[in-house]
Amino acid sequence: MVTRRGVHRPPRTPWVLGVRPTTVVAMEPIRLAGPADVLAVLPYQLGYHPSESLVAIALHERQIGLVERIDLPPQDAVEDACTALVPPLLREEPDAVLLVGYESRPGDALPLADAVRDALVAAEVPVLDRLVVRDGRWYAPDCDHGCCPSVGHEQDVPRDVPAVAQFVALEVAPLPGRESLAQLVAADPSRTPAVAAALEDIGARADGRSFGGRAVAVHRLRHLATWAKVLDVAGADQFRGAFELGPEEVALLVAGLRDVELRDAVIAWVCPGTLPFDALSVDLVDALHSCLPEPAWLQGGGERAAVGGRRVLSRLQAVARAVPDDDCAAVLTVLANLAWWLGDGALTRVALDRALQHHPGYRLARLLERMVDLGVRSRPAAEPPPRHGFGSVPGGLSA
Repeated sequence: MVTRRGVHRPPRTPWVLGVRPTTVVAMEPIRLAGPADVLAVLPYQLGYHPSESLVAIALHERQIGLVERIDLPPQDAVEDACTALVPPLLREEPDAVLLVGYESRPGDALPLADAVRDALVAAEVPVLDRLVVRDGRWYAPDCDHGCCPSVGHEQDVPRDVPAVAQFVALEVAPLPGRESLAQLVAADPSRTPAVAAALEDIGARADGRSFGGRAVAVHRLRHLATWAKVLDVAGADQFRGAFELGPEEVALLVAGLRDVELRDAVIAWVCPGTLPFDALSVDLVDALHSCLPEPAWLQGGGERAAVGGRRVLSRLQAVARAVPDDDCAAVLTVLANLAWWLGDGALTRVALDRALQHHPGYRLARLLERMVDLGVRSRPAAEPPPRHGFGSVPGGLSA
């Protein structure tokens, strides 16, 4: 069990990892031909290769919808695991559900697969099939048509599955496991000391100074100008991994997020529909329009928009790795909100894990964690908010 320094709540049971929605958004739904296609695509959906897990896939007209993954529980926790997994599936109102167990020993996945199947059938949700993956082969334990050999089927090579090409076009490649996913947002000790020093310098310059309305507006514009560098991913020649901010710029991003209304404004901009713009000051909404590029992950939908979303996530991961643990909560919560808005529940969870490990009282992270636990996602808005002009109204979504 991971020790969470400074956390005074009961630790999450190790096997409960919550909702894992599909990572594919803003594109035409992927239609799969059969079990081999599903198994080839799942690691791309989740962002990593699952192991010792049960994956539940909500299907709508044989297209993949919500995808959930949960660790295989011990026998005495099967009922609790089933209770955690099933309600989000029911809220999706799928035509059917496909269950896939990943195990290293024969039979390990079946107790939870049995319980989830029974719960879904009791709720009048058909279970299309149940598959088990073990040692590079897949099995269909419920097949009674003689078409599934007892020795199983060899898994297809992903490059031989046409649906995988859609993920490659989205710049998605699965990691070896969930531990590798957590490293995407883990502190990088080669970068955090310089950012910590820059944050200390910003704090020293601000000590003892009071800011009026005009000074606050100027500081917000400066912070938003730095955010514009992170969010400008429209160029087709910008690839993942090529982006990096200097320590002073990362420190500016972090310091700006200490302004709760500015933090909320950034989240509202990058995740339209998540937070209400009418709770922000009109001046701040106008500053967003003046400083930030329109979200590339909204523009026109389809593959281009989905790639834009993945690139911003990649940039925010780079920022998060540079931020010291003492100041990580706000940046990770912005990252987690965008990941959840885009449907990447696995990345959402690991970002929240680090944020709450070091800042267990960070309320907005707690709120999002609860939404992830329940499988509740904000419905994406079609466009950013309108520009209002000058003036101000009370605002702030303190969390």
